[in-house]
Amino acid sequence: MTYKRIKAVGAYCPDCQRKLEILLNDGDQNNLCICFRCRTVYEIHETSLHKLPVSKQTTESEKQQLARLVEVLPDKYHYKGKGSQLRETNNGFQRNWLSLAAYEQQFNEALGYNQCDLRSVPNSCKWCGAELPKGRRSFCKDSCSRNYSKATFTKRHMATLPYRIACRDNFYCQVSGEDLAQINRHGQRIPASNGNLAIHHLVFVSQNGTDYEQNLLTLSAEVHRAYHAGDPEIVAKVNKIRDERLEKCQAKMRFTTK
Repeated sequence: MTYKRIKAVGAYCPDCQRKLEILLNDGDQNNLCICFRCRTVYEIHETSLHKLPVSKQTTESEKQQLARLVEVLPDKYHYKGKGSQLRETNNGFQRNWLSLAAYEQQFNEALGYNQCDLRSVPNSCKWCGAELPKGRRSFCKDSCSRNYSKATFTKRHMATLPYRIACRDNFYCQVSGEDLAQINRHGQRIPASNGNLAIHHLVFVSQNGTDYEQNLLTLSAEVHRAYHAGDPEIVAKVNKIRDERLEKCQAKMRFTTK
């Protein structure tokens, strides 16, 4: 039996009004609907929905059954680090980044680097580079502030955690030194990716690597690909950084089960 997962227009959860995801099957069994907000499964009977009972309590036998099911998955899907769960997309599987709240809860410290100033001239506008009028510290006029916010927040296309790691590294590749910041129409470096930026886990997620900031490194996309392709020079440089950080932060860089 095969299923097609579809978000259909007009199919809404009767409890929370969220759009339902319909699983169409090619067999004789009834099709199913899933609401991910209220965690409810419905069975479609002609023109009506029937809520299927879903227990929130897991028995010991069910836990053992789940453990056996997980064991048969390929090794590349065995992600054990906290906050490194997989989620399914149209292109396969993708992992979630930790939120700032989850980061603070997991590592007992807040993630810094929330300010990133890439100006080469301190008393200049962050957006257009003009000299700042008296009383202003970041932007020469309000339109520059709006354009800057749009580029660095609304359209940055990066989760908060990897964005702050890029800010920590001033948007430079930590191996090649390549500038990965966006250059705006005024020739100013803007703290947003130019499309060639990657955040690398020094200890792989598949090897229990966490999202701790010392386990993350800003690289160019080319260097990142070269590392995973096994380029000896790149591998040596990245592994040197990894080993130096492991000496100081191994307990937080690698998640170990108790």
